[in-house]
Amino acid sequence: MRKIIFIVFLSVWMIMPAVSQVAFGVRVGGAYSSLVQKVEGTYKAGARFGFSVAGLADIPLYKGLSLRPEVAFANQGGSFISNFQVEGAKNSLNKCSYYSIQVPVNLAYTFNINDVQLGVYVGPALDFSLFGKMKTQNQNVDIHFGQDKETDLKTFDLGVNVGLRVDYSRYFFSVGALCGTLDRRAVEREGESSLYQNNVTLSLGYMFRSR
Repeated sequence: MRKIIFIVFLSVWMIMPAVSQVAFGVRVGGAYSSLVQKVEGTYKAGARFGFSVAGLADIPLYKGLSLRPEVAFANQGGSFISNFQVEGAKNSLNKCSYYSIQVPVNLAYTFNINDVQLGVYVGPALDFSLFGKMKTQNQNVDIHFGQDKETDLKTFDLGVNVGLRVDYSRYFFSVGALCGTLDRRAVEREGESSLYQNNVTLSLGYMFRSR
């Protein structure tokens, strides 16, 4: 029992210096989001503008390396074509706008240039879609995520997040790209291509405690 208490105490004592340096922040920005598909051998993207609001943390690891997890609420979507390779079917343009919770976990490297900090980051991102609308054939319908209908999309996406961040004092500006890796179509008929969600986000943010 004494050994267990000693190990717990030693672990807490070792972790505390790192925890004391953790910085928390918020960011808000505009997102250029698109749904990407392959049409007749060419990748095409139907895009729209949305937004992203997030809370984040910066956890120092070693020198310029840190872990930067986020929890974001994002408005995304885009447009895509159905039936474009199905013989005898009429092409249908579908325009989507929906809301998601995104959880990127980024590994960042930061270096100083005078009073400015420059950083690059990369990491996986989980996307959990909540609700939204799809306009198809002059009708607005609700998107029921997780159901197997032509007007629905899959609930989950796993993306790759990369970006650049510039810090000055407690403020920062970031440019990030999130590229989805999972097919978002709930129903993929014969001849139709996979559909992927991509976002490029420009954000302004504030860190509540500078390192």
